[in-house]
Amino acid sequence: MTTNLFGKIPDISRRSLLAGTVAAGGLALLPATARAQAPQPRSGGTLRAVMPFNPAALDPLTGRNNPDFNALLLMFDALIGFDPQTLELQPMLATSWKFTDPTTLVLELRQGVEFHDGMPFNAEAVVFHLQRCSTYDRSNVKSDLAVVDKVEATGAYQVSLKLKYPDATLPAILTDRAGLIVSPASVKAAAGGNVDRAPVGTGPFKFVEWQDNTLIKVVKNANYWGEKPYLDGVDMRIVNEFNTAVRTVTAGESDIVLNMSAQQMAVAKRDPKLIAEATPSMIYYTAFLNYGEGPLKDVRVRQAMNWALDRPVLNQVLWGGLGGGHCSMFPSGFWANDPSTENYYKLDLDRAKSLLKAAGFANGIEIATFTWADQAAVQRQEVLGAQLAEAGIRLKVTPAQPAQTMQYFLTEKKGQMLMTPTGGLPDPATAYDRQFSATAYRNAAKIELPGYRELMDASMNTFDNAKRKDVLHKMQRFVLENALHLPQFSSAGIIIRTPKVHGFNFSLLQRPRFHKVWMEA
Repeated sequence: MTTNLFGKIPDISRRSLLAGTVAAGGLALLPATARAQAPQPRSGGTLRAVMPFNPAALDPLTGRNNPDFNALLLMFDALIGFDPQTLELQPMLATSWKFTDPTTLVLELRQGVEFHDGMPFNAEAVVFHLQRCSTYDRSNVKSDLAVVDKVEATGAYQVSLKLKYPDATLPAILTDRAGLIVSPASVKAAAGGNVDRAPVGTGPFKFVEWQDNTLIKVVKNANYWGEKPYLDGVDMRIVNEFNTAVRTVTAGESDIVLNMSAQQMAVAKRDPKLIAEATPSMIYYTAFLNYGEGPLKDVRVRQAMNWALDRPVLNQVLWGGLGGGHCSMFPSGFWANDPSTENYYKLDLDRAKSLLKAAGFANGIEIATFTWADQAAVQRQEVLGAQLAEAGIRLKVTPAQPAQTMQYFLTEKKGQMLMTPTGGLPDPATAYDRQFSATAYRNAAKIELPGYRELMDASMNTFDNAKRKDVLHKMQRFVLENALHLPQFSSAGIIIRTPKVHGFNFSLLQRPRFHKVWMEA
């Protein structure tokens, strides 16, 4: 059992998650504890890493997609950290935190920390950053801190957050984008406060350059407050096509490739010079739905889409059986997942067709859909589209880069559906809030259905873990009954590397920190 803000929670260790995924069939996962004993760490060298997605921004506040964290956590520390295997909250820039009353969270800050620009990290810097989260016109994390009424420095290294109402999720939120502290001096010096391409944090590596869709380069922060990184630097290449990304390792042009799919893992496992690893993940594949207007406003249409999917087949075909083929937002075994409803929707084409007919679409329906343009995303769209077509649901697809799809669907309100991976949040209530609350960026409808707010408030305002678990199980049922999205399968975190790379940990959230990565000579 693991202790965190909410007391004892069921352990979501790799062992427990592996048991569920391996039992489902498919490729075996390789947990860190099963790997061969690594030789002694050494310092030096530049890691040549590859990721398939160009970030929307390197300002934590204005970016949008989970793969951005491959680069962000090189340069930024969070106020609060987490254990990569259990998600247990841990000190980082805040050495401790506690609720002195239900609506006051007090953070004690680490002393002796400097930003990469040489400016001191202190309470004043944290207050500036958290206020910017809420007031900067381009901030995508405003809803994350909507509960905060006032932030004030109550000491040189103490910050107090006064809340509008109790919110048990706030410490976990401070492990995420809102907690990645940006240098106030860098923001003040930038035109319009725009530091999208000039990131300055306190992290183990310092920013050098970003060439769009080509390279993000960082070097060791020699003044890092924590354990010094082993590496001299990281060259993070951006290669959009997955098979091409893997070939860079095979050809000796890179050392590690991140965010791969099961197809690339299967190929890499046939090469004795490579190591392919898959670890459990809180990332899952779904489709955001605009249920505020158009045909998806009718719950029967949304339910029909969910009944039309054969999720175990999606998991096997698209993820090699490595993920979870159910309709929950969380992996089997996770404490907030209700096993009684994780298979709420199973393939039932007759039911799907009947619902469409009742909604006035006896001859079928066309759904304007955005999807990512990479090879794996196109394959997902084709397989998903084929299943939906069996029920008379046709997809009119527009592929684009991840940041563009978010812009089109969530900002410009184009289309009716966006196929995307999502998740990777340390607290389950935050996962619901980010996707379904009226103020959430990911909620294209910008509405909440009756009954949602009561459950959302209870999930955030309840500190007793047993009661909170019950509320979250009710929330899972509510989301499924109302078909607020189109979940497909949960994923695994897949990397491919050379044997000389050691110490890499993708974490349950697929958010790696590289300061303990090292390479053999």
